[in-house]
Amino acid sequence: ATRDMSGYQGHGSVIHPHGILCTWALMMEGGIQVNSAGQRFSNEHDGYSEQSVKVLRQPGGVAWNIIDRRLHQIGLSFPDYVEADRAGAVRFGSVEAVEKSVGARQGALVATLAQVRACQAGAIDRYGRDFTGAPPLDDEIAAIKVTGALFHTQGGIDIDAEARAVGPDGSPIAGLYAGGGAACGVSGASVEGYLSGNGLLTAVALGSVAGCAAARAVDGT
Repeated sequence: ATRDMSGYQGHGSVIHPHGILCTWALMMEGGIQVNSAGQRFSNEHDGYSEQSVKVLRQPGGVAWNIIDRRLHQIGLSFPDYVEADRAGAVRFGSVEAVEKSVGARQGALVATLAQVRACQAGAIDRYGRDFTGAPPLDDEIAAIKVTGALFHTQGGIDIDAEARAVGPDGSPIAGLYAGGGAACGVSGASVEGYLSGNGLLTAVALGSVAGCAAARAVDGT
């Protein structure tokens, strides 16, 4: 039997067209995402997995990560980001210049950043994000073009508490165990269910459970 085959881990920050992951730490530390109109479209703190769908719903299936030099320095601690920077994916300029590179109408990105600064000063964000504690973005910013992507599936073979594969009737199949990416994890049936580390959870935890259960089955204990 299988379960949650529609579940998967997505990511809403894969640099386009380079195909390099842009760390979500930039969003968590104060960055924002805008579409080609220069407008935010979501709460960037909801999670990078479900953000993949939100980004793909934007015009052209792309968005831009808006960061400043402070966030750029954070990004440089991640090898993927360093690779992207060397490839020319991160280019800084004035807000007006970045606005033009995004393709937004004049003043749109300026207005978006003004709204963010208001939220940092205590205004309520329309998307529900809490901006308190994050320093305002500098006047020199960069827009990193990104798209959404599917990283790996989360559903798989249905198992019992001993990581034994079960049949359609829920009964265990003798001698057959499943773990890691082959087994159904705890993410559920949708992209929103994924949490960081779920893949390692099924690999390490279910690997241990399955190994111990198989050993007990062999020696009859």
